[in-house]
Amino acid sequence: MTDQLLSVLKVALLALVYLFFARVLWAVWSEVRTPVPAEGARIRRGRTTVTSTNESTKKVKVKHARGLPAVVVVEPRESRGQRFSVLDNLTVGRADDNAVPMPDDTFISTHHATFQNREGSLWIVDLNSTNGTFVNGQNVAGEKKLRSGDRVQLGSTVMEVH
Repeated sequence: MTDQLLSVLKVALLALVYLFFARVLWAVWSEVRTPVPAEGARIRRGRTTVTSTNESTKKVKVKHARGLPAVVVVEPRESRGQRFSVLDNLTVGRADDNAVPMPDDTFISTHHATFQNREGSLWIVDLNSTNGTFVNGQNVAGEKKLRSGDRVQLGSTVMEVH
């Protein structure tokens, strides 16, 4: 082999190593950052929503629940746009008996948190979840009152308050 060919192979190998490290850094970054919805993402109207009742296991399908506080899924992408109106309590977790079951999110506890409608105000109550509940990037210890536009992160699921 000539020296010129060896030099080209060295540069190609070095470029592949840099591409590998760039891909590893991208994977790590995408796992640890707080998800942000794409600019201009819109919520589709007319989707079926789930309205909770006193029994967190009972699901009532309605077209629109106007006037009730609601949360809309922002992440993961497959669930984006799902809207959940909160009548009294809305429990979120991995188990099937939750009002909003998230079985595919391995970072959500079995019974992770509850959205509560208290006289027209929406509250989030962490149910001693393993990975915690975050509102606008801040960890919630116990309960916190929510405002319209707040981002609630449960595991890798992000919901926005409406």
